Amino acid sequence: MKAIFFSDAHLTDSEAGRIETVSRIIRDITRDADLVFVLGDLFEFYHGYDGYIYPFYRESADLLRKIASDRPVYFIEGNHEFGLGQHFESYTGVRCVESLTINMDDRKVFLSHGDEIGSPLLRRVLKSRFIYSVMDGLGPGLTWKIAMMSRPILSKSHKPYNKKTLDRFRKYGKRKLREGYDAVILAHSHMADIEEYEWNGRKKTYMNTGDLITSFTYGVYVTGEGFSVATYGGGGTDDSVR
Repeated sequence: MKAIFFSDAHLTDSEAGRIETVSRIIRDITRDADLVFVLGDLFEFYHGYDGYIYPFYRESADLLRKIASDRPVYFIEGNHEFGLGQHFESYTGVRCVESLTINMDDRKVFLSHGDEIGSPLLRRVLKSRFIYSVMDGLGPGLTWKIAMMSRPILSKSHKPYNKKTLDRFRKYGKRKLREGYDAVILAHSHMADIEEYEWNGRKKTYMNTGDLITSFTYGVYVTGEGFSVATYGGGGTDDSVR
């Protein structure tokens, strides 16, 4: 079995070239995958509306639909996705969740975007039923305009390396591993990372997918080989990043 994990492309309506590039990367890295996990922030903003998909995201939705036609695809929503919605799920065939626990071979794996680590209070406010109901009332056009106006305040799609943040994510990953998980997969920090531990004779793994926006990193799991972080190299992958 092979699983692929990727995140943080932050696609917008004004960067058709980036959408095309990211689509090519996703097609290439998922070509031989049995399971695919999107760990959030594929979009710079998305709130689902009945019967509606943003026209500039149609290419991405169609790509996910094609991938999900013959294998399971999970979309773990990031802090830029505010309820992808039933229509997105039914159109693409992708299962959308806020976090996920899944068994892969004999491993219990926890997956989350990771935004709960940095600003849990802001996350609860922005993803509250009240905010979602306001978005529903405003409609997709006006909501999109407000979201784009708020980008300078709320969005940090380009994140420099930060050792404190790296350590904070590792600490959170270790805590989840102590809860009984064999692997913890996160994103959000835009810093690809992987740490392996030996606890009670069992190998455990913390991994962060990095991003598809600047570093072009993603996670891989292969039965018998375990987890690794890879870098897209224009039609393939470079050596794993440890």
